[in-house]
Amino acid sequence: MRNICILLLGLVICTSCSKKPKFVQVDNVSILGLKDSILLVTMDYVVYNPNDVKTKLRQSGMEIFYKDSLVGNGYLDKQINLVANDTLSVPVRFEIAVEKLHKYYPELISSDSTVFSIKGNSRVSFLLNSFTIDMDDEIHLNTKGIIHEQIQKNLSTADNFKVRSISSNRLPSFNTTKLQLQIETKNNLPLDYVINELQLDFYLDKRRAKVANWQLSEPLRQKSLEKALIPVDVTLNNIDILKQAKLSWLTKTEVNFSILGEIQVQIEGYEFIVPIEDNLNLAL
Repeated sequence: MRNICILLLGLVICTSCSKKPKFVQVDNVSILGLKDSILLVTMDYVVYNPNDVKTKLRQSGMEIFYKDSLVGNGYLDKQINLVANDTLSVPVRFEIAVEKLHKYYPELISSDSTVFSIKGNSRVSFLLNSFTIDMDDEIHLNTKGIIHEQIQKNLSTADNFKVRSISSNRLPSFNTTKLQLQIETKNNLPLDYVINELQLDFYLDKRRAKVANWQLSEPLRQKSLEKALIPVDVTLNNIDILKQAKLSWLTKTEVNFSILGEIQVQIEGYEFIVPIEDNLNLAL
């Protein structure tokens, strides 16, 4: 009984003498890449244990901010032992939701070094006691490549550039047929862009010669989060169409055109090339 009391007294004294481990810094910050629109970042959470015995870092709640916006969270993959009187680098994984950076694209697209704030706390167990280590630091990430990739992905969405209407106010001549189309452009980005070039080729068969071509005559400015209609006047070459005519047209009473092309978009001095592929059904 006496030995147990001595042991308990020693634990109480040792616990009262225990010192709170200290957060030192964040180190070895690295971007792993994107996964399902989540930006994965790893870093080392450096902690110093001033005690003569090892302790355990059991859990951690960390948040990452851009300006005043919460954009992600950090996680410890497992419980970590802190060596006595030593500094330890604890690997931490952060997940940043790229959609939460959406409104900051205009400033992030050109930035090689973006400052993010990390705040949080970690729970440390030491014998019968426990401590909370507060964390408040900044890291620098080069998000420019990620933002460019997200803009390219957004621009390449199939519904961003589509044929929405077709008409003809003139009877076809022997050689040509004139059509009026409208191409709907949809800007889902939080920043304006300029369409510098837009080229469309019309085919009856992608493996054979095109029967018409159209190009944008002058640059067009597209407002943020808005739609616009681009008028397209197309002159079809009837001779080329007849060369590729099919008997099935007589029964279906329509011709199916394939539209292939590309659009060159300029955003904040950067150019993005977006392929276009659409179909057009024309009644005979």
